[in-house]
Amino acid sequence: MREIVATHLEWVIEYWPDLVEARMPLTTKPLKQTRTISGEEIDLRDAAEHIERYFRNNLAWGESLAPVDVDILQTILDVLVYADDLAAELGPEMLCPILAAPGPGQLDARPWLRYALARLLELPAGVADGWSEWVWPRVERIYKRTAGALAEIYHGQTVKVVCPWCDGRTEDQPVGGAHTWQVEVLPNNQVAIVCHGTNCNPPPEHVTTWLWGKPCWPITAWEKLAQRLQPAS
Repeated sequence: MREIVATHLEWVIEYWPDLVEARMPLTTKPLKQTRTISGEEIDLRDAAEHIERYFRNNLAWGESLAPVDVDILQTILDVLVYADDLAAELGPEMLCPILAAPGPGQLDARPWLRYALARLLELPAGVADGWSEWVWPRVERIYKRTAGALAEIYHGQTVKVVCPWCDGRTEDQPVGGAHTWQVEVLPNNQVAIVCHGTNCNPPPEHVTTWLWGKPCWPITAWEKLAQRLQPAS
């Protein structure tokens, strides 16, 4: 359980700069219609790259002159409060000094998230599971708020790679080679890559989630998925 909690905290930490950037005017954002991802020179198979870098390097955003996104700003402020509360709850357990509360104008929740993650990883094995079960609802709330806000940014993007399982076969392109992966928002308001290829059927060890009969990979699985990607030429 501790590994699951830690993975979700790490994901929010890695993605936080994108969330903060997305609140501002002149932020580089995708157009609402589906667009093709450029950047073939990026080695998508580098599993060491975290999701924030994966998107920053491989998605070609369109320009949007949107005003400050109030919903995203509210998400940032809410998560900042959640992160501060989480850090304050975990610190005393490890006899560590508690971080000062975020000050006015503070929009970076990562110091408190990193603090909470460090305390969680320091817990002795005998009590780690119990604490992980206790903090999971709090971490899940942080993760869902962040992922939900970012869903609007990434929804509809086409990943410019060929699926290694269906080889990019579609009704319009039966010989393969099509870009069948799209970033979509799942019914639970989380972000995932969904393959729309014909009869795409990855083995169970490579996919654990299906959406309307199509394989999909939630955002927390993209790092492992990146190992299987074949950059388009």
